[in-house]
Amino acid sequence: MQQTKFQFGASRKNLLTDARLATAGATAHPEEDIRRLEPRSAQHGRSGSRISVLQLVHSNEGGGVEALAQMISDGLQSGGARVETRFIYPGISATTAQKLRGIAGAIMTIARTRPDTLIAYQSTASVIVGLIGALVGCKRRIVHQTAMPEEIHPAVRLLDAAMGSAGLYSVNIANSAATEHAFRHYPQRYRRNLRRIDHGLDAPKARHPRAEVLPRHAIPDDGLLLLNAGRLCDQKGQHQIVRALTHVTGARLILAGGGPNENDLREQARSLGVADRIHFLGIVSRETLGDLLGAVDVFVFPSKWETFGLAAVEAAMAGVAIVAADLPVLREVLSVGGSEPVSFIDPDDTLAFAAAIGAQRPRTQTNADLDKFAQAIRAKYSRGRMLAAYNELVVAAK
Repeated sequence: MQQTKFQFGASRKNLLTDARLATAGATAHPEEDIRRLEPRSAQHGRSGSRISVLQLVHSNEGGGVEALAQMISDGLQSGGARVETRFIYPGISATTAQKLRGIAGAIMTIARTRPDTLIAYQSTASVIVGLIGALVGCKRRIVHQTAMPEEIHPAVRLLDAAMGSAGLYSVNIANSAATEHAFRHYPQRYRRNLRRIDHGLDAPKARHPRAEVLPRHAIPDDGLLLLNAGRLCDQKGQHQIVRALTHVTGARLILAGGGPNENDLREQARSLGVADRIHFLGIVSRETLGDLLGAVDVFVFPSKWETFGLAAVEAAMAGVAIVAADLPVLREVLSVGGSEPVSFIDPDDTLAFAAAIGAQRPRTQTNADLDKFAQAIRAKYSRGRMLAAYNELVVAAK
């Protein structure tokens, strides 16, 4: 896997982002002996050197945004660009002062390096890219809408609308039809630069059988096995699975991810008497996630909102039965024009949610419907298709 220089806030630490990026629960891990991969081919920027790209991500939260940034970085480097990725904040628990220092550091980096292309992945980063990038003359300023408008802080939402309406975003990317639709009431000047690029990713691969995978994590193989992968936070709704577990006798839940709600989820599990059936693995590598998807019976995804739902798509690619929140965007991305083997349920209806989980069967043999569905989703959301679109925006647009 390609190695990329990552920077955290103003600390400028070098990080190797290796294969430990799980699509739904990805993170970057510090390593020693860091080297930047130099692509053989080279497109050139304004100074005659390779096109320079600076990506801004809010923080290393172990979620799909980090995985997306890494995939795009790899793809652009393969096309000849030089890519740096900077985490603005030092972590998910950053104080206001730390956030302000991080923002200041990002602004100074842009002003000092003046990259050919800036790419932002969240709302605050988008505002920085739009305003500062335009002021210092960065010719391509690409932003992503990775949250629904109503989920963005009102002040930042207003600034984002102003930046986009003023034409300070070269390209404003929506990752699904549902996300694009969410901005339908924005000014026409804002929507003019909206471009739809659906996410793409490689299908996860299970390298080891269930009989080897579960003992590695001290998980008994004694019943229906559920998996949720993603950041442990309110948006992802893991507390709904814990609540439903009290009505699904014998089922076990694996939570692959970290986040601010971990302690609350542990306490909820203890209070409901299901702590012995929940396994907290923290943020896992992409390889480990592939093994887990190959070992479990059901992927459970009760998110309150999504702009795409990378984790659910990855589970579909792995051929796992899915019980998901009944969100328009999930119906969109998990649709292949036929009868999809997905149960869409309102997670707030605990009994119905539990019944949908309990209706699933252990994956003891090949399921033709799931295999066919997996193949269709892999074709629909291929990594190559997505990276071709980004290379067209950045490398081919020199």
